[in-house]
Amino acid sequence: MQSPTPRSRFTEPLTATVHPELTEAEHTRLSRVLAARSTINMAEGALMVLGPMGLEDAGRALVDLSRALTMHPHVVAEHVLNLVQGKPVPDRVSDALHDVLTQYRA
Repeated sequence: MQSPTPRSRFTEPLTATVHPELTEAEHTRLSRVLAARSTINMAEGALMVLGPMGLEDAGRALVDLSRALTMHPHVVAEHVLNLVQGKPVPDRVSDALHDVLTQYRA
């Protein structure tokens, strides 16, 4: 008898009840907020390596980059993650990232 194929807990949809009083819309919103926060945290980690810089500076650099690009931080974070993965990003994003990193290296 073979054991079943292991399932990744990271790829399956969340089926656990977060809180029984949450509506479906609230649950969806909470899931989006948590996903955005996770993306921001990963981008801060990438900036720590690119900088190199500490976590606080990485958080400030992401905010500075967000302001320079007039984009929400989670959108900028997605661009940063795409960049470090070798995926194309708009030139203005890579230029602004270069400028921000230069400020933190000085």
